Amino acid sequence: MPHIIIEYADLLGDDTFAHTLCITVHQAIAESGLFEASHIKTRAYPFKTYTHAGGEKPYIHIQARIKSGRDSQNKKQLSDAIIDKLKLVQIQDTVVTVEIIDMDRESYGKFKAD
Repeated sequence: MPHIIIEYADLLGDDTFAHTLCITVHQAIAESGLFEASHIKTRAYPFKTYTHAGGEKPYIHIQARIKSGRDSQNKKQLSDAIIDKLKLVQIQDTVVTVEIIDMDRESYGKFKAD
């Protein structure tokens, strides 16, 4: 926990780009002090078809799905940490958005398969 889902326009880069995004976001969250690094699960998915404000400009959207109960200040801290760290990657000519989403703590389930 948390689950991080990165969606990006495929023309922005290849698997190396996706890996860089995942590592960068993972580090940002770990360094925020809000979650243990070993609990962060990060994945990235490219998309081919999209519009951005009616145009073709590429974009990246990041969802940070966390268990409910964190206050607004923690959520803003997490969002800012992700954005600040991604600025260091120097992604050209794109918009990056971050969304913090509460997952219902009571209904969240987990098991470890052996």
